[in-house]
Amino acid sequence: VQRLLPSDGAHDLFLMRPPEVLLKKMYSYRPYQLSDEASTYNICLRTCDDGMDGTEVFPDYPNLIADRIIGAIVSLSPEYCFVVCDDQGVCGYALASLNAVELRQKTEVSWIPAMYQKYPKPSKEELTPSEEVIMSFHTPQRCTPLSVTQRYPSVIRLDFIPARVEDYSVPKRLLACAVMALKTSGSTGIHVEMNVGDKCMIDHYQRMGFFPIVDIPGAPDDVVYLGRAI
Repeated sequence: VQRLLPSDGAHDLFLMRPPEVLLKKMYSYRPYQLSDEASTYNICLRTCDDGMDGTEVFPDYPNLIADRIIGAIVSLSPEYCFVVCDDQGVCGYALASLNAVELRQKTEVSWIPAMYQKYPKPSKEELTPSEEVIMSFHTPQRCTPLSVTQRYPSVIRLDFIPARVEDYSVPKRLLACAVMALKTSGSTGIHVEMNVGDKCMIDHYQRMGFFPIVDIPGAPDDVVYLGRAI
């Protein structure tokens, strides 16, 4: 199958070391479907705290953090989104958009206004974690630096439930699905934006071939951009 795919620049995703312990669990990979929204939103919530469960962080708004992180992608760019399933259902996702700049423009036009209506602006000064996220919808949206999108025009988000994905080849194969789809459409690179404090997630992406993009003019101090050529 690898020979039939445009895998130049992504050969590492097909290199799998023999497992130290034989795992009998089976996984399947497929394109994202509209019916997967609830599952992907749940995974986003359960991994949003640097890979750990954020359910207790956002008790009043279970869909809020997913609306912030992945909502625009699955709504506006579902054609480059993929999920991995085990015997319980969806246990991970790779959600991507071919053109990050165009996605941001569409987000500003349609997604953010919808979030204004869904989450009214908090009126008090001391905000809960949920209200801080809500406030982010009501403030000017941050632009990804041009130096990032020129080299890595596509954007991606990859998360999975650690307790259900024991084999690290699973997220690599999942990433390969998205990479092949993006590359077929002409992309030359992908990037992801992470909070600087998300050390585990940053390491997670680096293990899959991403590296920190340095010397970015005007980049905020609280964000790390990671990219990989495809």
